[in-house]
Amino acid sequence: MSVCVAAFSEAQRAIVCIADRALSYGGSIQWDSDSSKMLTLSPKGPLILFAGDETPTTKVLAGILSRTPDLGEGKTKAEVVTVCEAEYKEAMDELIEAQFLRPRLLTKQDYVTAITAPQMNPYIRTLAEDVKAFQLECQFLVCGFASNGLPYILSLDNPGIITDMTQTGFHAIGSGWEKAIARLLFSEFKRSYPLYRTAYDSFDAKAFSEMAVGVGFDWELRVITKDRIVELKEDAKELIEKVWTKFTRSPFEKRKKDDPLPPPRDWMKMLETYFRLIMENPDLSSGPLPELHPRVGLTIRGDLNTEPNLTSRRQRKQMRELIKETDAEVEKLKTKQKKAIPPSIAEK
Repeated sequence: MSVCVAAFSEAQRAIVCIADRALSYGGSIQWDSDSSKMLTLSPKGPLILFAGDETPTTKVLAGILSRTPDLGEGKTKAEVVTVCEAEYKEAMDELIEAQFLRPRLLTKQDYVTAITAPQMNPYIRTLAEDVKAFQLECQFLVCGFASNGLPYILSLDNPGIITDMTQTGFHAIGSGWEKAIARLLFSEFKRSYPLYRTAYDSFDAKAFSEMAVGVGFDWELRVITKDRIVELKEDAKELIEKVWTKFTRSPFEKRKKDDPLPPPRDWMKMLETYFRLIMENPDLSSGPLPELHPRVGLTIRGDLNTEPNLTSRRQRKQMRELIKETDAEVEKLKTKQKKAIPPSIAEK
């Protein structure tokens, strides 16, 4: 299994979605991979997160993909619910026929006739009990913005019924769902939180859920707005991990030599700037996001005076100040590291 989390942010102007990347086979094999547990149906959504066994999951996703025109931009939430429930139930019927009926040389009509007869023989009764107990071991979160501009978070689960989690404002699926939800509640989640806070809290919930069987270490995060779906860059993920490592450590635990470097002093400002660009800059819908700088935070592509993603003089000035301030901090960290390494090791 795995864990997938979706949560509202920015007073419901954005949805943060996060998932691990682990693959599990049975109860004995599990490892992180480069696979994704998110499926984007169109550039503006909806986004589908999924967890569960491979056969039923791919069966349901194939059906949903075939109905992409009925789920994309301009559709109501009710239309999305109807399509997703129908495709889940269709996949369930097909798998019941494949696993229970066809091996016994029965059609669906033969089975319906047999179980609705005045009397059932023991063979049909046993078959009916097996069919009744059958469940699709897969779950889905469907997230996006409806035609009225309002966001939604929908949970699709066995036996093909959607639970609308929009009012709750967040939800999780997979083997780690309980631990992820518990962590969000403990963090006092609010849909009004800024995007950078929700992204951090969502990662914290995912990390907490790693105690559950089947939840991997690697992860991906995407942000849904009315205009686009944006995937978080690797350097942004690294910064969140550094912040999390620093602030979840017990005050009684001493720092180890192989621990990652602490985040820059102005890490909050860096994250705030990065996520504000996602929310406010219209150019981001058609071009790549500015990546986080390896040293300080944001990579400035080209000259600061002509950078199209920094549209105001004030923004460019703030970025120059940010780079200047953190350059000094980085040099201090490098000096500390060199002093901490014994001369014999440094020479090698």
